[in-house]
Amino acid sequence: MEKRLTVELHHFVRRQTFPGWEIRPRRISDHELVYVVQGQGDITIEGRHIRLEAGDLVCFRPGAEHNLSADREPCMLFYGVHFGLEGEMDELPLLDVAKMPSRKMDPLFRSLEEAVRQKGELWKWRQDLIVSQIICEAMLALREESEPIDTVRIRRVLEYIHEDPCRPLPLEALLQRAGVRKTAFLQSFRRVTGTTPLQYIQNLRLEYACDLLIETDLPVAQAAERCGFSDPFYFSRCFRKRYGVGPRQWRSGRKF
Repeated sequence: MEKRLTVELHHFVRRQTFPGWEIRPRRISDHELVYVVQGQGDITIEGRHIRLEAGDLVCFRPGAEHNLSADREPCMLFYGVHFGLEGEMDELPLLDVAKMPSRKMDPLFRSLEEAVRQKGELWKWRQDLIVSQIICEAMLALREESEPIDTVRIRRVLEYIHEDPCRPLPLEALLQRAGVRKTAFLQSFRRVTGTTPLQYIQNLRLEYACDLLIETDLPVAQAAERCGFSDPFYFSRCFRKRYGVGPRQWRSGRKF
């Protein structure tokens, strides 16, 4: 069973360093994540020196001796987050330094910076939630590094599909996103998802159709078109096959 992650933010800082800037060797009692947004710098953790670059996420554990410094341009701009862990997890399964995808990390740290400016209990909960999201994304990125390359490619395709599964998604676009030939892609996709790309996309569209039929009064044909089905009769056949009833019956049985 997975352990629960309960986070409490203690301190947040956004810091632009300069040549000669440093934090002398120290030990802290809580956890700290340092995310480098721009530039370069250096850290030493328990005597091990590491050169930092943009996109690096550093994990300082309680009691570990470490220091940070910047000796030359371009000096690093970084976010620092001190936090406590409560409950079932007392240590993060993260590397001391790991490269993180900026497209995911940058928005999260910017959101945290904005949340920290706000006052009140609800914003405090939001701060803790964003820190949990940052940790989760770091753990997912670490897991992807240990996964087979074809699995990582399929996950990239799934992210692309989920951005808007109701838009046109030709196989050629999925192949381009995966960067592999058709046969290898179809085999990998089935291994990861248990089904074909067409069926996977169709299932997502049908799930969206279920919500649309309840939440709106759109005619079935219009609902079908909005969900990516150009032929309403084909939509009805697919809907009945998946849910056992047609879209009109499904709607009437769930509206009160």
